[in-house]
Amino acid sequence: MMRSLPAKSLLLPVAAALILAGCAQHKPPHKNTALPVETTTVQTGNLPIVVNTLGQAVASHSVTITPQVSGILQKVAVHSGQVVQKGQLLFQINPATPAAQVAEDQANLQGEIAQQQYDDAQVKAYAPLLSKDYVTRQTVQQAQAQANTAGATVAADQAALQAARITLAETRIAAPISGSVGILSLKSGNLVTANSTALVTINQIQPIYVQFSLPEAYLDDLHTAISNHSGKIEVWDENHQTRIGTGTVTVIDNTVNTASATVTARATLSNQPARLWPGEYVQVDFTARELRHALIIPATALQQGVSGPYVYTIKKDKAIMQTVQFLGQNGKQVAIAGSHLLGERVIVGAPTRLHPGSEVRVIKP
Repeated sequence: MMRSLPAKSLLLPVAAALILAGCAQHKPPHKNTALPVETTTVQTGNLPIVVNTLGQAVASHSVTITPQVSGILQKVAVHSGQVVQKGQLLFQINPATPAAQVAEDQANLQGEIAQQQYDDAQVKAYAPLLSKDYVTRQTVQQAQAQANTAGATVAADQAALQAARITLAETRIAAPISGSVGILSLKSGNLVTANSTALVTINQIQPIYVQFSLPEAYLDDLHTAISNHSGKIEVWDENHQTRIGTGTVTVIDNTVNTASATVTARATLSNQPARLWPGEYVQVDFTARELRHALIIPATALQQGVSGPYVYTIKKDKAIMQTVQFLGQNGKQVAIAGSHLLGERVIVGAPTRLHPGSEVRVIKP
């Protein structure tokens, strides 16, 4: 006779089976460990190599005006900051004293000319009398000496008159160059001293120079730019936000700075309109050269390792590290060497956890 199992015993296996079935239905899915990355295709193209550096604007011509004669400043014909043209009147020193000296020297000259004419006439008059023994040879020689002395005196008076006229002309001070007048500190009525009092400074700013320094590695590029008249620069404000103008490299300093291993160059800009000011600091972009048919990738695709620059490519959904040769950069683009990479997909902005052999999955940007 079979003994029936208790109902409680029969329920335990059924409950266990239901629990296992429920666990199987709610099993978490397999987690994808591949790193999401963005990629771009390596292409060929031309890339200008641009070097950024700090520069400073310099006046193409600067003159500090000082008087050549002393006197009272009678007139100030310009105002601070005014743009003047070459030959334009700037200042007038009281000409009364130099004018009086000119009048005096003119009178002296006229008197000496009259004396010279008289002495010359005496020599001519004595000449025929000497042959007839009406006068002695000594008398004739004395007359000739007086005539020579009168001639020398006339020449000296002419030189004195010329000097007086120059002094009178120097009371009128005109602009020696075209440019911008600085801040004036003197007013009419001030006493100015010859070769001492600085009246004002004029800066020529059209054209204007921009001086900048580059590492000596770019010296050959600068020489090429000078010889080919191809050295172009772009000048930006100090924050590199607004472009001020463009120019051409015209001068290279004759010495490399051994302390900083840099060479100084100068570019000329038309500065039309006058946006650059002498002494202003600017950002300079110098186009050193143009790489032709180079491999071009985004700057964010280039990585720097212990052994040099490299990029990540993808093969069978895994990241592969490939060393490359850096050729140059222009903004957000980089030129590299390595023909085997043409057409390959490289990873852009590699995640920090990425390493050679990492599983990756490409996502669209």
